[in-house]
Amino acid sequence: MLPTVTDLTLHRLKQRLWLHWFADTAPSPFRPLPSPELAPALLKRSLQRRLLRARWASAVLWLAGLPFLYGLSQLTRLEARRRQTLQQKAPKIPKGLTIAVGNLIVGGTGKTPLVIHLAKTLRQQGHQVAVLSRGYKRGGPKALRQSELVLGPDCKDPATGLLVSPETTGDEPWLIALRAKVPVAIGQDRYLAAAKLRQHFPETTLWLLDDGLSQTSLNPDVRVLLFDQRGLGNGHCLPYGPLRMPWTKALAQKWNPSLSNLGDPDPHSHSAPLVLAHPEGQTFKELFESKGQSSPNRLAISRSAACWTRLSLLPDPSDQDLGHKLTLHEESLSLEEGCQRFRTGERPIVAAAGIAQPHAFFESLKALGLPVHRTLELPNHHSNPLQAVLAWLQDEKLPDNCILLTTEKDAVKLAWQGPKPSGLPDVIEWWALQIELSMEPSSLEFLYGWKTA
Repeated sequence: MLPTVTDLTLHRLKQRLWLHWFADTAPSPFRPLPSPELAPALLKRSLQRRLLRARWASAVLWLAGLPFLYGLSQLTRLEARRRQTLQQKAPKIPKGLTIAVGNLIVGGTGKTPLVIHLAKTLRQQGHQVAVLSRGYKRGGPKALRQSELVLGPDCKDPATGLLVSPETTGDEPWLIALRAKVPVAIGQDRYLAAAKLRQHFPETTLWLLDDGLSQTSLNPDVRVLLFDQRGLGNGHCLPYGPLRMPWTKALAQKWNPSLSNLGDPDPHSHSAPLVLAHPEGQTFKELFESKGQSSPNRLAISRSAACWTRLSLLPDPSDQDLGHKLTLHEESLSLEEGCQRFRTGERPIVAAAGIAQPHAFFESLKALGLPVHRTLELPNHHSNPLQAVLAWLQDEKLPDNCILLTTEKDAVKLAWQGPKPSGLPDVIEWWALQIELSMEPSSLEFLYGWKTA
């Protein structure tokens, strides 16, 4: 079946917008337009006509829409400045250090893996760590979404001892609690969320804010600004550019003043309020040097595939109330064992991802040498990936004995949406690829001004 002119036009517009944002600095996540040469002979001329109409339509819409996009980007700038002013006036958490992790650019840069890595590392060094999260795309009644919720390191409600579903908390906070083994507070108002968490975990002294650079309820002590290979794109705000807030000289000075002392008992050891986190080999020093400032401290991060995992829910053996309590069960395969098993088996491999950049996940599978038969891109934070995957498998007439590979963020919901692992038919085997970050432990010393060891 040939794509419609409307579909081709929208696809072409997305390609144009990406090229406008990043030029040739980042590979496009969108597939090329279909080639008439590859179409069946009877459909070749029809596809050529549709492509020609789509190119003309997208060109006209693009030229007409550019001024409108630029106008909207100015509104984004004003809103970002307003939120930064409110953040500066917001209270600080007493008796503790607050580290906000965030980014300037739209889309996934790896904030959640970085928060997990920082939380695990700091906890292992003896600090009492907790994470504060907005809980983006939380489900449930409106009153529940507007209230603060505390999730223990075991993914249970500390007040009731029962497992909390990722739909109630949002997928990212649930994944952080599972992987970092630290308590997580979820709420729009991070200050109130921290106060509620302290009722259950009063010993907490180090707070990590997931996606905390644009929130307005808490003023952090340290900001970790995360970049990926895309840098700042064309430097404009959404939707004319990819930035959530403008990178200006005023903001650079506000986030990167002269070295300050954050309560460090050693006057010779200082901590900068801003830390730059980025992939190894990319420093982005020009962001500060072009504004006449020295570059702040930096964390060079490397990402790698760690292993294959899958979760399932089982009755809690200690439950005396007819199986009302559930416990988590996790299986794992080493990266090499899993890849070898998937490559040598006769079962077809399919992949599904509901993250900000699904193509990055599919590229990771390709880099591992896995012959993926079909891929499914889900909206980020999809509320019901199980239903979407099942419908996709049926629509595509994929064999029942396929192996489904997915991301950890999707897997936490798949595990919860059925009594069996992921609720998928027994014949379908599924695994999630676990990604881990690494950095030099000594590079964390300047985050809070005293030795971490």
